[in-house]
Amino acid sequence: MRLVRILRLRLRSLLRQTRVDHELNAELQFHLQKQIQENLASGMTPADARAHALRSLGGVAQIAEECRDTRRVTLLHDLARDGRYAWRMLARNPLFTLVAVATLALGIGATTAIFSVVDAVLIQPLQYPEAARIVSLGTRWTDTGRETPRLTGPDLLDLQNSRAFDAFSWYDWGGEVGIQVAGTGRFAGAYRVPPSFFRVFPVEPSDGRTFTANDGEQAAVVAAGFAGRVFGSPERALGRTVSVEDHAYQIVGVLPRDFAAPRNADVWLPMPPLPAIAGNRTAFNFQAVARLAPGVSLRQAQAEMTLLGTRLARAFPDSNRERTFSVVPLRDRLVAPVRSTLYLLLGAVLLVLVIACVNVANLLLARATTRSHEIALRAVLGAGRWRIIRQLVAESLLLAVIGGALGLVLAYAGTAVLTRLAPDNLPRLGEVRVDWRVLVFAGACSVLASLAFGLAPAWQASRVDARERMAGRGVLPGRSSRLRNLLVAGEIALSFALAVGGGLLFRSFVMLTTADLGYRQQSVLVLTAHRPATELQQYVQVARFFSRLGSDFSTLPGVNAAGVTFGLPTGPYGSNGSYIVEGRHPESWGQHLPHAGFGLTSPGYFAALGIPLISGRDFTDHDQYDAPFVAIVSRTLARETFPGEDPIGKRVRCGLDASDTWMTIVGVVGDVRQDSPGSPPEPQLYMPLEQHPYHANQVQIVLRTAVPPASLIPAVRRRMRDLTPETAVSFTTLEDMVTASIGTPRFRTLLVAVFAGLALLLSMAGVYGVMAYLTAQRTNEFGLRIALGAQRRELFSLVLGRAGSLAVLGLAAGVLLSLAIGHLVASMLFGVEPLDMITYAGTLALLAAVVLAAAVVPAWQAARIDPISALRRE
Repeated sequence: MRLVRILRLRLRSLLRQTRVDHELNAELQFHLQKQIQENLASGMTPADARAHALRSLGGVAQIAEECRDTRRVTLLHDLARDGRYAWRMLARNPLFTLVAVATLALGIGATTAIFSVVDAVLIQPLQYPEAARIVSLGTRWTDTGRETPRLTGPDLLDLQNSRAFDAFSWYDWGGEVGIQVAGTGRFAGAYRVPPSFFRVFPVEPSDGRTFTANDGEQAAVVAAGFAGRVFGSPERALGRTVSVEDHAYQIVGVLPRDFAAPRNADVWLPMPPLPAIAGNRTAFNFQAVARLAPGVSLRQAQAEMTLLGTRLARAFPDSNRERTFSVVPLRDRLVAPVRSTLYLLLGAVLLVLVIACVNVANLLLARATTRSHEIALRAVLGAGRWRIIRQLVAESLLLAVIGGALGLVLAYAGTAVLTRLAPDNLPRLGEVRVDWRVLVFAGACSVLASLAFGLAPAWQASRVDARERMAGRGVLPGRSSRLRNLLVAGEIALSFALAVGGGLLFRSFVMLTTADLGYRQQSVLVLTAHRPATELQQYVQVARFFSRLGSDFSTLPGVNAAGVTFGLPTGPYGSNGSYIVEGRHPESWGQHLPHAGFGLTSPGYFAALGIPLISGRDFTDHDQYDAPFVAIVSRTLARETFPGEDPIGKRVRCGLDASDTWMTIVGVVGDVRQDSPGSPPEPQLYMPLEQHPYHANQVQIVLRTAVPPASLIPAVRRRMRDLTPETAVSFTTLEDMVTASIGTPRFRTLLVAVFAGLALLLSMAGVYGVMAYLTAQRTNEFGLRIALGAQRRELFSLVLGRAGSLAVLGLAAGVLLSLAIGHLVASMLFGVEPLDMITYAGTLALLAAVVLAAAVVPAWQAARIDPISALRRE
């Protein structure tokens, strides 16, 4: 109760200060008057009675202050007075306040916007129950360290009963798959999963239920978004039928809109029983997820998987000898491709914030010079050094609060821009928002920034010699100028390092966009098509249909050439694996076989894409399923597998569709960058579409056009609808596909370039501020020099030389910082070395020009000083 009474008293003293002070004064006056009355009664005169009463009480004002101190709220009142005074001082200098607030707002706003993305993508847990226990399993090769997030079918059988997990599941397919609803085809993100998938992700359906083992392969679950788009509402989706590969599934449940596992999933279909799919220990067709058992740590689960991998390596040396398993938190697996990019952007924008703080610190130092008389007067009147520092820090804190508030507004806008600029492969993009965590971060940035740019100027300002300043001599100590110079040199160093990093990424991106892809991406319309098939004869018919369709499209007005492929560069389809050369490798699948990408193509595909035929021939209409099997190899495969030989006529075999048929090489074509412009050309093995029909029902048709590719979409769509309405189709251009494949490099290059530009502008402002301050401080000296015969160009050179010395100091430190940044971005560079001399030289020239441009105006002002006016002021 006593504590509650004390808190109530202090809260009342804080919120009702005027009333409490009035009550305190009334009480003190009561005691004073009572003492006076007692003194009068003892025979004192009125004057003596009052004087004696005041002496006995010890001073009314002092007692009042002691009483206020006992309430422990005096400091809060002092801080409030400091805040009000700081507001008046900032309001008196609107230009200074505007520049300082705008500088801080840019730094805090940009930093907060980037942090909102980093927080949502890298820091926050996944939005699943007990998400920290969900892990992704993968395969790691012990000899090379290479890792894939996939497992083979037999691996699933071996791992599913591990005691480290209380739920274990897997899935395949994924991405855009053709489905049919009411006889019409469309693409959707479809995955095959076993019922255990919904134990790893214990999601409650918004309508209906999830499927169980008793449903067999007849039930389906769909996402709420898909149900709304296709059926009008989630409720209307229940009981409806979707068909995939001519297999009908009845929708039994709808999952809520915020559930997205795996990524971009629209439809979940039942997985066939494991024994039916677990036959090949070299085909990594499945992705596995699991939920750690209670009390089992990630390290313990990894140890058990490593032990199991060792056992399998001994049991199956041909396939598992150099393989083991990895256990990775699911969140880490999802964000791994973009983690380094986001941390790089956060580091870059933090440098911008530091530069902004340095700029504001310089502004405060300059402002402290004009306030030296005021500060000296406060010291003479009894203000201690810490009291002066507290007042100046309060002004800095107020600047940071205003700058932080404006920066938060910029952060909202910046976050929206970032989500639009972000590449499609950025996971969890829909979760990016400015929430309370981001607000806390913005507040922390504001407070830390106020301390960063406010303490040093406040410390310097508090060192004014009050007697000399009141006598009209001296301003701030010489350390102030040295501190300003040091801050500007550091600003230049940070700007140089950031500009070098941006320059390296820019040069890398230019090299990436101008790399020889091995094909021509311009003026190519890409039609992605999926037609259902389940039996061999159906697959053969579908392959023949698509192959003939490519020939038909080549006759459309505005189409120069057309072809069909499974394995278009930067596309979603394709395969890879080992191959055997007749007479060179044992005719059995095992370790140490050559590896290549597999592609299926129709006649005319290479011409449509502009891939050169180096030797031999292209596929023809005669290369059908019942004809001798043939193949075409890329230049790299021919060089690596048949060095110094002509590969034409040699025979190879691969495991694309479990076919043991030997294929005769009939041609050699140029290399292509298959995955993206940044991927090196790798061996490619091309096969006729009709001879490997099991993958021929999901293809991409490429049309080389003489008109804008998009203008042909309506005609092609009508043709497809008329010929085969059940075929799912979508359209894009090859140029857009290539652009999307380098979305992450473009994203980081653009943002780092923007941050580097901001840093350069802030550096220019910092150099200008120092030089302008120097010119103003030395006006009398410069006037005296001119009066004594100095040439104006000498003063101009003097100021520029001072700026040059700051630039040299800053650039020297910047070179050392840039070496560290070059090392950090080395893995992100393409065709550029971290010590690229062109980038360093260009950045050096640019920053030198920026420094000189910032110093020209103050130097010009120094050269134009009127000596008479300057001497009069002296």
